[in-house]
Amino acid sequence: MKKKFLLAIVLSVIVMDLRAQSTSMSQTITLTISNILELDFDNTTQNLGFTFANATDFESGITNNSAAGFRVRSNKNWIVNVKANSANFAATAGGDANVSAGSLSIRKNGTTNSFGLTTTDQPLANGSKGGFGANTFKIDYIANPGYIAPATYTLNVTFTVTAP
Repeated sequence: MKKKFLLAIVLSVIVMDLRAQSTSMSQTITLTISNILELDFDNTTQNLGFTFANATDFESGITNNSAAGFRVRSNKNWIVNVKANSANFAATAGGDANVSAGSLSIRKNGTTNSFGLTTTDQPLANGSKGGFGANTFKIDYIANPGYIAPATYTLNVTFTVTAP
């Protein structure tokens, strides 16, 4: 009986000793995050053309509300700037050569303050970090070139997203 009792004690000590032993290790995980700034047109139909068909159009200009939609994906706060690629519209034969880019104004849809385009970046919209679903906006174009010669006029416009 003594031997069984001693054997039970020895086995208990061994089992307790095995349970008391443990080993742990740790690892350091590193995340390297780059700047993400992406500007894209959304999937809406763009309304970028203007047709001046009567005197009222020439007198008052034409507004294309929600002319284009944009979306931004960024891991920082962002600003979208806009500028004309040239100081004047390009015209087909017979058109006026000095129709200023400033005769085309732009604004963020839902706001009332528009500004004429220049060849210098101007802030148009801003927002916070997030994906395309959280960072969308539309723009309005207002064309008011005055009484200009019949022709087709074109102007390239550049949008740039930056982090302040």
